[in-house]
Amino acid sequence: MGEPRIFNRDREIQRRRRLVERLHSPRLAMALITALTAACGLLVSYLLLHAGLSSMVLRYPIAVGAAYLVFLGLLGWWLHSRADERDADTDVDPTDLIPNGSGGSGYHAAADHDGGASGSDWSFGDGDGEGAVIAAVIVAAVVLFGALFAAFSIISAAPVLLAELLVDVALAGGLYRHVRRIDRERHWLKTALARTFWRFAAVAALFAAAGWLAARLVPGADSIGDLLHRA
Repeated sequence: MGEPRIFNRDREIQRRRRLVERLHSPRLAMALITALTAACGLLVSYLLLHAGLSSMVLRYPIAVGAAYLVFLGLLGWWLHSRADERDADTDVDPTDLIPNGSGGSGYHAAADHDGGASGSDWSFGDGDGEGAVIAAVIVAAVVLFGALFAAFSIISAAPVLLAELLVDVALAGGLYRHVRRIDRERHWLKTALARTFWRFAAVAALFAAAGWLAARLVPGADSIGDLLHRA
């Protein structure tokens, strides 16, 4: 019978990535998903503001959390729309099998995003109008840059991320034939959380810090736009 064989996850992800890039436009699809996610976050923040939640420190993280749920839902929709592709071409190439015990490491995409602000009361009086404008513009620019960085990092990683999710769905569905000793317990949602949660958490923390700083700079401001207007 020969030595038992196990599934080489890394190699199959790369094979799927090439397939996704050839048949689809993964970065374009992820750009659309990200744009819809951002629009949902803005809508949730707007609705919360008009519902009476004026605190940016609370409202922005809640809006980012709601947007993240939409993001995961859109990822699930994309995977569902690729059902025909998932079910096809799941016979593994012999080169994608490795001897039992040699194992391989999975795809890793990790980064650290630390931020913080310190100080006491930074509100500006009537004589500090120019300083308030400069500070408000800096806060708005940092928020915009942070959001764009998170978005582009997700879009740039789309081919590998979507390929990995397709592999997880295929494994969970038992679609790979003639292969033994496969871990079928890994759900695509677990992979999606591992690859994307830290980005949304960093954005939520950045927005909360910006909201706190905005309230210090211009007391009474209830949004970044209102901060710029008042400044």
